[in-house]
Amino acid sequence: MAYELSTDVFKFVALRPIQLATPMEDARTTIRDGRALKPEGLRNLRVLARELTTIQGALAKWAALDLAPLQHLADHHAPLRDAITALEDGQTLDVGASAVVAAMASARNMRIADVWDALYIADRTGTDAGPRLETPIAALRVMHVCERLAAAASIPADEAANALSVSPTIPLVFRQASPAPPPAKPDAPPPAAPTSDRRDRLRAFADEIGATERLLSRLATPGLPMTTHASCDDDGADNWTRRRATFGTTRPIQAVLSNRYSALEGTVLDKLGIGTQAPVPAAAMALQTHLNALNDMALPLVDDAEFVGFLRENKTSLTPIQSVADITAVDDISTYTQAQSPGTADDVDVSGLIRPLGIGDLKVVKQTLLGYYDGEVAHIENVLKGEAKERSHRKLDRSEITAFNSEETTTETERNTQSTDRYEVKREAEQIIKEDMSIKAGLTVTASFGPVVTTATGDFAYSTSKQQSEKSSSNFARELVDRSVSKVQTKVRTERTTKTISEVEEINKHVLNNVGQGNAHVVGIYRWVDKRFRAQVYNYGKRLMLEFVVPEPAAFYRAAQKRDLSALLGIQPPPPLVNDLGKPLGVKDITPTLYRRYVSRYQVAGVSAPPPLFAFVGTTIAKEGMPLAADKATANTTKEFTVPEGYVLSYYSATVTALWRNHAKMTVQIGRDEYVVLDQVHPNGAPLTHMLLGAPDEITLIAGSVPVSVGTYDILAYAVNVQGLCSLTDEHLLGWQHQTYDKIVAAFQAQQTAYEQKLAQASAVQGIVIEGRNPGSNRVVEQLELKKLCITMMTGQHFGDFNAMTDPSNQPKKHPEVDVLQALEDGPIIQFFEQAFEWEQMTYLFYPYFWGRKQNWVDVSQLTSTDPLFERFLCAGAARVLVPVPMQYKDAVLFLLQSDKPDLADRIWRGGERPTLDDPLYRSLAAELRDQTDDLQGATPEGTPWEFTLPTTLVHLQPDGTLPVFP
Repeated sequence: MAYELSTDVFKFVALRPIQLATPMEDARTTIRDGRALKPEGLRNLRVLARELTTIQGALAKWAALDLAPLQHLADHHAPLRDAITALEDGQTLDVGASAVVAAMASARNMRIADVWDALYIADRTGTDAGPRLETPIAALRVMHVCERLAAAASIPADEAANALSVSPTIPLVFRQASPAPPPAKPDAPPPAAPTSDRRDRLRAFADEIGATERLLSRLATPGLPMTTHASCDDDGADNWTRRRATFGTTRPIQAVLSNRYSALEGTVLDKLGIGTQAPVPAAAMALQTHLNALNDMALPLVDDAEFVGFLRENKTSLTPIQSVADITAVDDISTYTQAQSPGTADDVDVSGLIRPLGIGDLKVVKQTLLGYYDGEVAHIENVLKGEAKERSHRKLDRSEITAFNSEETTTETERNTQSTDRYEVKREAEQIIKEDMSIKAGLTVTASFGPVVTTATGDFAYSTSKQQSEKSSSNFARELVDRSVSKVQTKVRTERTTKTISEVEEINKHVLNNVGQGNAHVVGIYRWVDKRFRAQVYNYGKRLMLEFVVPEPAAFYRAAQKRDLSALLGIQPPPPLVNDLGKPLGVKDITPTLYRRYVSRYQVAGVSAPPPLFAFVGTTIAKEGMPLAADKATANTTKEFTVPEGYVLSYYSATVTALWRNHAKMTVQIGRDEYVVLDQVHPNGAPLTHMLLGAPDEITLIAGSVPVSVGTYDILAYAVNVQGLCSLTDEHLLGWQHQTYDKIVAAFQAQQTAYEQKLAQASAVQGIVIEGRNPGSNRVVEQLELKKLCITMMTGQHFGDFNAMTDPSNQPKKHPEVDVLQALEDGPIIQFFEQAFEWEQMTYLFYPYFWGRKQNWVDVSQLTSTDPLFERFLCAGAARVLVPVPMQYKDAVLFLLQSDKPDLADRIWRGGERPTLDDPLYRSLAAELRDQTDDLQGATPEGTPWEFTLPTTLVHLQPDGTLPVFP
């Protein structure tokens, strides 16, 4: 069935800017409170404005008003209107008219200031103030007519009608007012700002993250240069003394923080049970663990604009701190929210920023498709008699995968057991004379680390003994020899061969055969197909026009369409290789806290765990039964105090216990540091000597083997335990990050390659595919996206508060349900924006791609579509949009643009006439739009229609071989 296909070709507006009204025009269309023109009166209005900053305060003052006199005056509005309507052209409204006399008598009983105050109070009672405004507006209009008649005795009928329909104006002080400060109460804390429970929780959460990071940044720094400390105490008996000593570089957190931390940071320390005397390493580890847990909890909130704002206030990084370099490099959330493109944008106050563009006649050019016609010749195919032509196109996509694995295990065990029993009786007589002499002398030089220590030792001993004994014994012995040889040779060989061959072949064949088909040549003429249209201009009447320039109108649509093809073919692409903020994944994103997320996302195998933030090392030196000879001194050393690779020694501590008598001396050296444990001075004794050689202060990173030495004199026994805490180096962490990142990238590339192969195979068997979309559907997409962006520009919000439907996690077992109260709150807002603007009549112009984000230029500029207008939409960097507003909604839309209420529901006017803001622009609008109504239900045609032809890319084979002739 044929039907008329009519579409909009384009829309335009015969637009004129708003011309500022002259004082004479102001006087004809608006009335103003005389107090606003005097300094004293303006001060009084400011006081009233501060009292009306809240809806509750305005409603309370409205309830306290005596409305009876005001209502009595307003009741004269209808009789005056009837009297003016009854006048004929050329007649005047006289002061003696009965309706005028009654109105003037009532007006004498009212102060005009009280009427204005009632208007201001009613206007501030919220978006449902329309019914309350009717009475003061009517009363002000009656008083205005009475004032005109009192000054002139009579006025023409048209001027009287204007005077009875003037618009009252609201002074700007009522928009600019801030709440009055509450009276001071010395004993009462200041009232807290009203915030939601969720907002409080988010702020507290962000504050805790910030406090934890600040504490960790102060404690995680290695203690370099090391500050040593020592303490000791003695106890014992008459013939010996025990000394216990501790020394090292480990400090309590009080020494680092110096009690300079905020109350919130103190709360974090108390929550983790970290006291002021807790060692710095233990406190740093506890804070790091706590911060990792907080970061895991915060990841689902990275797109929450309110939460990100709180993080920005705390200057948090939202990444685990692994080293001092990380702390200094990532010290502000702006690294992720400003330098990089944000995932979300904050809701903002746009009151007063969007202003009407002007007034104009909305005109639309509609086109009606008349039909398709053959156009010019596109191609001529000639096939001679007896000739045959064949074209063949073959495409082969072949992939082959071979996997080989081998596993073999060999185990060999040998065991030999022998037993022997023996019984013997033995009698012995022996005499032993033994002489022993020993001389020991040596020189020990230690120079592997720290200062060079030189120790000279020398011992001499001579002893003689004689022993004689007689033994008689019987002995029964059972010897058991158990020889076990176990040889285990393991060779793993698992053999598995997988060979997969996949072939997709597409053959297109085109045959033209004129062999034996007749006695004539064959001529095929292909013609371009043209469309024939009829166009007509339609006028939709006067409109208030709003103008917006919105960025990247197709941004959401492009993001939403990325998986369309894969979803159509049932093939899912791998997740994009991006971090949680939507930016390309980098090495620095692979943190010990977050790496598991990426390993799981891309199914990576063989990933090693991250190196721990701290490593503990230790060693011990113990000696007992040492002689107390006057010339007997000892020295011992160990090199087992070794810092693991990839770490540096941050702190160490040592504990020493020594038993001594007489004039004992004892020193302990750890690296370059020497500690004197005992130095009991003897009058004839040599003093302890300690010397530093070289430049030990230049050694700032302690790694590898750290020597520990003990020197003693007059010591019975001692034990030295040394413990060290080592911090992970940035280089070691970066090496692990690179290894893990390389494995993640390799896994992603493997998944991407497999996806592309499957996609190519599936696409090859699809056959004929119609490219693009219906142009009518494209226009709907364009208008929806532009509509959404225009609403955001008008309101400053991003549709985050429309949650009237629940979203249970265990669907479909649990079904989404309506939040009735939320739906009742959202309903008027939705209805207003759908009805107050003629979205279907908006006009728009797409600007080039280079007005959008520069990093997207290459991708966006390459987008194509069979619909040229839709292609411009896809590539647009910005768009200019004109939105018409019908006359019946002009007051409500102007109220929306003027209102500074934070809640969108409080900016939607709920009906009824409202006064005009006392601003030159809005007063001029009131003058120009006064008494305008949309007298066109539809559109009226203008001028005569015209026809035109548009070419297409379609080709039609002409039924015969006759060349066309165009008259």
